[in-house]
Amino acid sequence: MLVDRYLIQKRLQKLRTDKAPGADSLSPWYLSMIEDVIALPISIMMRKSLDEGEVPDDWKTANISPVYKSGGRTAVNNYRPISLTSQISKVIEAVLRDAITAHLLD
Repeated sequence: MLVDRYLIQKRLQKLRTDKAPGADSLSPWYLSMIEDVIALPISIMMRKSLDEGEVPDDWKTANISPVYKSGGRTAVNNYRPISLTSQISKVIEAVLRDAITAHLLD
């Protein structure tokens, strides 16, 4: 699979800047502001990850936060967990998903 920096750059431009950063503390707003600079290093890291068959630990780490659903606020069952994962890993997942989907449709 060709890892194209322009695909990464396009994905970085589409990040929702109102979302929270993941465990790496890189906000989507910041990443979208430096997308032209960071797209090439991300594509190199992605290619290396695919070649070696390993995913960096930072891409697998998440901050878990409880979100209130309804009912009494003191009951644990009235909360659901959300995982705040790395924005870079989300970009890479989206590029891979699009490539796999396009391949399967062909």
